[in-house]
Amino acid sequence: MVDTASRDIRENGFTRLPGLAAGDALARLRRAVGRIEELAADRTASSGEFVLEAPGVGGWAAWQQGAGALQGVLRSADRIHEHVPEFDAVQRSLGLADGPVARGVGAAGELVNAFLWAKPPVVGSAKPWHQDIAFAPPGFGADEHGIVTIWIALEPATTRNGCLEFIPGSHALGLFPHGGDRERLPGEAPLESAVEPHISDAHLPRTAEPVAVPLDPGSAVMFDGMVVHRSAPNTTASEPRTAVSFVYKVPRPSWARWEPAAAAV
Repeated sequence: MVDTASRDIRENGFTRLPGLAAGDALARLRRAVGRIEELAADRTASSGEFVLEAPGVGGWAAWQQGAGALQGVLRSADRIHEHVPEFDAVQRSLGLADGPVARGVGAAGELVNAFLWAKPPVVGSAKPWHQDIAFAPPGFGADEHGIVTIWIALEPATTRNGCLEFIPGSHALGLFPHGGDRERLPGEAPLESAVEPHISDAHLPRTAEPVAVPLDPGSAVMFDGMVVHRSAPNTTASEPRTAVSFVYKVPRPSWARWEPAAAAV
């Protein structure tokens, strides 16, 4: 018998995991985030692993432009499990690779990255429509592997402060064109203007309406690397949206279609 989570991720590309990291696990993740914030506290410019918010510009664009940012105000942090090993310890204690990931795709996952996703009040910038697999590093081997992400809310994620939104079923349609600029490499000159990689409205699939996924603290959403998703800006005055995500390499799912998506889906 196929459980609900497995059916949802196969049919829709995402599934909710209520109460995944409750109690002590949630407290440990919050403390680990505090240590990441301490590492970034004195930073005034973004790097590849610590992206800071910049009012009116957005964290990603300001980073690519070499523009100033708000000191210590994180938008995201990359490879957090290497900066603070407690993240890896928590995901292991929760059995994410052998539990939810394995049930969702039929095989255990291998942790390949972990992120902090901060969206502070007032200045928390949007993440445009995209597919995670479009940013897989060279040599990833998409013909043989896919990725599955477990995104855990540490504070309430709501439609007001920028919870994730998904287009159901888009994971089975192929790779959509992503416009915008690629991230500049170390040593490359800043860009005068920068547009974050995204799927334009003209190329978005029209097969289903977007679905917002609000989450309580400790609850999660697990999603396939091909599903189209985004998050809106946080325009609230006092409702931060903080989350961590764990990214797993898995054998290529049976529903994966790496070919370009049709132009008018």
